[in-house]
Amino acid sequence: MSKNHEQQTHTLLGWQAQGGPPRLSGDLYQFGRRVEADGSWTIYHVFTGTPAHIGSWTMTGLNRRNAEKALAILNTH
Repeated sequence: MSKNHEQQTHTLLGWQAQGGPPRLSGDLYQFGRRVEADGSWTIYHVFTGTPAHIGSWTMTGLNRRNAEKALAILNTH
């Protein structure tokens, strides 16, 4: 696992422990995931198609496992 993916995993585990990611507003968005041409995964806002930004993290370049975890956490109400 690359160092970047390890950092992503650590962040996601923290979100799980805290009941979800920090949100910039009270809105709950719907997110999707897509595989990119380089084989990495992106979490995106389904209405705009733009990559999700949670805090300072732009959710691109994820491996499949982290994308699955992130999507499950982000779409939990």
